[in-house]
Amino acid sequence: MSIEIEAFTRVEGNGGAEVIIENGEVKDVRVKIFEGPRFFELLTLGRHYWDVPDLEARICAICYLSHSVASVLGIERALGVEVPEEIMLLRELGLLGELIESHALHLYLLVAPDLFGYADAIRMASRHGEVVKEGLTIKAFGNYIREVIGGREIHGINVKPGGFGRYPTIEELERMERQSEALLKLARRAVGIFADQEYLGAKAEHYVAVNGYLYGDKLIADDEGGFDYFEHIEEKTLPYSFAKQSRYKGEVFMVGALPRVMLKHEALTPMAKHLYEEYKEKLSQGYASLNNLAQAIELVYALERTKEIAQNLLDRGIKGENVPVEPREGEGIGYVEAPRGVLLHHYRIDEKGNIAYSNIITPTAFNHAMMELSLYEEAKKRYGSSDEVTFLQKLEETVRAFDPCISCSVHVVRL
Repeated sequence: MSIEIEAFTRVEGNGGAEVIIENGEVKDVRVKIFEGPRFFELLTLGRHYWDVPDLEARICAICYLSHSVASVLGIERALGVEVPEEIMLLRELGLLGELIESHALHLYLLVAPDLFGYADAIRMASRHGEVVKEGLTIKAFGNYIREVIGGREIHGINVKPGGFGRYPTIEELERMERQSEALLKLARRAVGIFADQEYLGAKAEHYVAVNGYLYGDKLIADDEGGFDYFEHIEEKTLPYSFAKQSRYKGEVFMVGALPRVMLKHEALTPMAKHLYEEYKEKLSQGYASLNNLAQAIELVYALERTKEIAQNLLDRGIKGENVPVEPREGEGIGYVEAPRGVLLHHYRIDEKGNIAYSNIITPTAFNHAMMELSLYEEAKKRYGSSDEVTFLQKLEETVRAFDPCISCSVHVVRL
């Protein structure tokens, strides 16, 4: 027999799960990503490199800037383009805004109802309106940064190979500096809320992240540093999912806030690093649900780092000069930490500047196997000892901890 979760709730995109029972025990769990495939790799083939970041921004409304930046980094590396620190700081600022917006949405509106015992954030607001209001305030600030850097809140087209279509004004940077400081108190309070969540899911066999906190040129893992994805990560297709599944050195691994905080805690800003030290022992338990606590710590990090970058750019002044880009044959990979984890865009470009090869791997595709393992462990622990409502609820809470972006995860599937 099997138990079906027909559709995950409070997640982005359409997916479900099947828990397979044999002889009164949980035998297997399948995470079914049944949202239709999105053929973005195919859509970019033959297109000029200049058009591609704007096209890739359409993959997701929640993390469009991560896709834009990963696309641009891959293109620039293929074409041998190096941009000045100012441009990289502005790109980082955009990624920070996206992380702030996405983490606030996930924690306050999707996860918090579970902790407070409500079906959704609207009903939760009747008794805990201040928590919902604080989350929406932080989320709005993240969207403001995305609008300034990306050109608009959703599917922006301002991030370009070699620079930007438009650069922020002094007034906009001053607002970022001022508001990030004001919101730190709210984010600090959120850490205490999400520190109390129970342990759910499995412990990852490995953590994988980008070698810089939000972008870099290689991947790192708990047992290895400085490698390209194709050296140790293998993808495979599944008969029940439009999302591919990955293994690191043949084993299940995890990407996201928890791996970032555990692997790169030395790069955290002062207040975030203090919070990491405070909760280090708990985070080291490694259960999937601790990704929520790690996201709360990252909210503090993102606000602190936003203030640092805004101050830096205000002190030095913005030149707003793009770097010339010339077509040539080349190959490059853009590695970015999207809010949900490692995102990569891999391109080969021909001598005319057209895309000859494209591969995109998203955080939810990387986490697919870890999601299945976590649901299996949670189902095995609870089956027969929990009522059906609690059983299904805890499985959904386990899935939500990954903050899955299912729409991002469905790409080319070769049958």
